[in-house]
Amino acid sequence: MVKAYAVIFVFWGLYRIIFRLPEELEETFLKPLVFVGAVMFVERPAGIGQYFLDVWGRGHWLKALAGGWFFGLGYVIFYALASLLAFTKLEFSSELNSQTWMSLVGIGTLTAIWEEWTFSGYILKKLSAVSKSPWLPRLVTSFLFALIHLPILVFWYKFTGGVVLFQLVLLFILGVGNTILMGFSKNLLAPIISHIFVPLAAEQNRMYQKYQKYQMYQRYQKYQKHQKLYER
Repeated sequence: MVKAYAVIFVFWGLYRIIFRLPEELEETFLKPLVFVGAVMFVERPAGIGQYFLDVWGRGHWLKALAGGWFFGLGYVIFYALASLLAFTKLEFSSELNSQTWMSLVGIGTLTAIWEEWTFSGYILKKLSAVSKSPWLPRLVTSFLFALIHLPILVFWYKFTGGVVLFQLVLLFILGVGNTILMGFSKNLLAPIISHIFVPLAAEQNRMYQKYQKYQMYQRYQKYQKHQKLYER
């Protein structure tokens, strides 16, 4: 498990630093190649398809569906409350239309499948096999899940330290919730559904967009300060 995660972290981190493919290509082809491919390369199972399904789990599908929706709606409420606390009112994006929503759902579904298969499926299963406590594997898996997003927060979005920490905490909470879901349902459908709700809530709620605008403003102010020093 350690080898597989190390391969994923190094390759995905380098990709975030050096390249930037269209999101559709990234989530459809590159992410499964790096995430699932690294696991298959390290584990070398006799049957790839069967191993993929074994990691997915064989729990009750309706139970997983209900759990995923329950947690997913919880994430939506969480983002709404965060918006109320931060801005004293709910603000919704006016830039999202039906086509954007369909694209967001499609890409979000692919992202959820590859990431949850790797973390709530493979890594959680490996850690649970060597731990007597059900919580230690969940917490470690959630920490690794949050950590894998560090390169995109730093090198793509160029967030400052405080915002990076805030986003990592949110990702850790998502990871904990989804590992609990996996333990409850024994079917990867549950954490996948709840994962899909997160970007939908974040995109619809303008809190994330305001953070981006704030970051752009900070970078502009920093640039202006350097320009004045240079002119002197």
